[in-house]
Amino acid sequence: MANEINESATGRLIEYNLYPFSLAELAADTSEREEKRLLENRLIYGLYPEVITEPGDAKRTLTSLTNNYLYKDLFSYKGLKKPDVIQKLVRALALQLGSEVSYNELSNLLGIDKETVENYICLLEKCFVVFRLDSFSRNLRNEIKKGKKIYFYDNGIRNAVISNFAPLELRTDAGALEFKWNAKAKSKQPKVFMESYPNSVYEIITPENFWSFVR
Repeated sequence: MANEINESATGRLIEYNLYPFSLAELAADTSEREEKRLLENRLIYGLYPEVITEPGDAKRTLTSLTNNYLYKDLFSYKGLKKPDVIQKLVRALALQLGSEVSYNELSNLLGIDKETVENYICLLEKCFVVFRLDSFSRNLRNEIKKGKKIYFYDNGIRNAVISNFAPLELRTDAGALEFKWNAKAKSKQPKVFMESYPNSVYEIITPENFWSFVR
């Protein structure tokens, strides 16, 4: 969408990307201990400024953002003729959080071609709704071809999309909201990855040690 900016602004335009709060930013105002206590709340309601400053209205704020503003830029973008498909796509991505996403499967689910799916996801990235993570392969060319995982910039928006603000003990997706929610669950080093990248560091992130990762 940056291409739509009037060329007369060239040389006079300073672009800022304003993301939701980070836990490190919040801890600077509260404390690491307090943010650890609030971790479950942060995972469910996210880190949008208004959600943080008015926690009692978090659910209403997120629902309003999702219904009224989340797709505003996309729907006003020229050539976008199927806004209902965008909404279905975002919901499908929210339900697949943490899993590899197949453009072919999304194409069949939504009844649109694979190229349109990819274009819509690119637009969602430009609007800072989601971002993609590439898969790993020993063949670098295959990393480009293989499926990707798609995450939301903010958990609160993702949970609002699927209308699920249930506490973690009642959820089946707790593990998808953080790297390893159950610290006692078994996990082992990915052998092929470690062999291909011998200088890499392997660490399991859990609620007990996440501060060293997010600082």
